[in-house]
Amino acid sequence: MDKKIFPMQNIKDDLYTLVDEIIIELKKNDLPPIPENFRFYFDKLLESKNDDLRQQIVSISSRVDEKLHNGFEYERSLNQGTKAVKLILKQGSNVYKNTALLKKILQTKKDSVNANTNPETLLEVTSSVEQVLDRFLISLEKHSTAIKGLYGTVANSIKNAKHSSIYNASLGVFNKNYFITLLAKERESCISSSYESSLISLSLSTKTIVSENKKTHAQLIRDMAEILTNALRRSDSIAYYGDGIFLILLCHTNDELAEIAAERFHRLISESIFLEHEADSKNQFILMGIVQLESCLSAEEIIEQSVEAMHSSASTVSD
Repeated sequence: MDKKIFPMQNIKDDLYTLVDEIIIELKKNDLPPIPENFRFYFDKLLESKNDDLRQQIVSISSRVDEKLHNGFEYERSLNQGTKAVKLILKQGSNVYKNTALLKKILQTKKDSVNANTNPETLLEVTSSVEQVLDRFLISLEKHSTAIKGLYGTVANSIKNAKHSSIYNASLGVFNKNYFITLLAKERESCISSSYESSLISLSLSTKTIVSENKKTHAQLIRDMAEILTNALRRSDSIAYYGDGIFLILLCHTNDELAEIAAERFHRLISESIFLEHEADSKNQFILMGIVQLESCLSAEEIIEQSVEAMHSSASTVSD
């Protein structure tokens, strides 16, 4: 199917109207017109528009935050660099082994020549070749040592990069440490600007996963990451907490709106992941906990509260 192309002039008026509405919302909520706030209300108000307009606007705009995307690409590049260095080290090792083998073969030939009655000429040639090989092996040892040193340097760089990493590259979401930083920043913004934001913890019940099949479990986690990432607004953030749990930060979102978002996530997961249960019972295998960002709690405590709420929902279902 051919991709639709929407001329800019067809939606200019709608876009200008949307901009006016954004400015009204910013003034009403006493928020500065900085890019982050403008972008949030752009996405929020866009959700209230008809499907056709949303599709047109999405077709001419980028969903990706370039700064974060570039950081992600940088980390991926570093990982690729490590793989390349490993290959160089492997190739150097192979050359060294092959050369040592060649020297052994030459020694065998030399012993064979020694058995002849008049081997002087051949011995001289063989000895000369052996000297060349000895020098070559010494040179290779130096290169091998240099390559090992280079690999160690790159390995340390990768370790440091991962320590300050913001992404879980295997899932395409934020990692736990960076998400805590985001959550703490959003909590401070809520306090200073007097608006509400919510945190959702989400996972599948262990009843849906065969514990012996680690491959199935890993695939379910990847599927959930993809589904949830595609369902988020630009202003939302998602991270993998571990143990099959995802954390979703919904900025400028109160309890009521968070419940609506949770229902949408639930529906998308139910429709997209085959849980091997009857359709009408799927809901009990998707666990969620929703909390508001409270000023009296730290970011870590807010996460703990959300995860506890999620586990409580599991207990409620089992009862």
